[in-house]
Amino acid sequence: MKTPRWIASAVAGLLFAGGAIACIEALDLPKMMDRTDAAVHGTITDVRSTLFAPTPEDRRIYTILTIEGTDLYTGEARTIDAAFIGGTYQGETMNVTCMPAPGDYRLGNDVLVFSGPVEGWGPDVDRCVYAAMGGIFRTVNTPRGTVFLGKGEGTAIEKNTLKTQLLNNIQRIQRAKEVK
Repeated sequence: MKTPRWIASAVAGLLFAGGAIACIEALDLPKMMDRTDAAVHGTITDVRSTLFAPTPEDRRIYTILTIEGTDLYTGEARTIDAAFIGGTYQGETMNVTCMPAPGDYRLGNDVLVFSGPVEGWGPDVDRCVYAAMGGIFRTVNTPRGTVFLGKGEGTAIEKNTLKTQLLNNIQRIQRAKEVK
């Protein structure tokens, strides 16, 4: 069976693209904070796809999410556009193993997205959902407050975590960095 060139190019792009390789790296919260400059908790207000095809053999589809909310690193209101590799563009679908599950990035979802700048993903993409499926976390509201749903060992949020606890953890890590 022959593999289409664009699939081979996409796999190669995953291996060499800055943020995408992180989808196979274990990233606890301190490591995730080292590699990102934003952790926006908010609502997904737009989901769109774009095609980047620098050559006919090198075609990549990116899904771009707009998240409006608060940056947990700074406490300030922030809106970001962050992308991950994979998705559907004009009827063409590109599935990538480490892309988030469709339920994670539905329009209107309340999520936490860890994000950082990325280069080489084309003119429409300058930020990524860092670590793809390991960089987006859904939330639920409980009587005790907002809870970020954990994704298991090796992720920034291993187990279900109250927002207040996550904020405390982020502040503790930030203070430790300042002391160094």
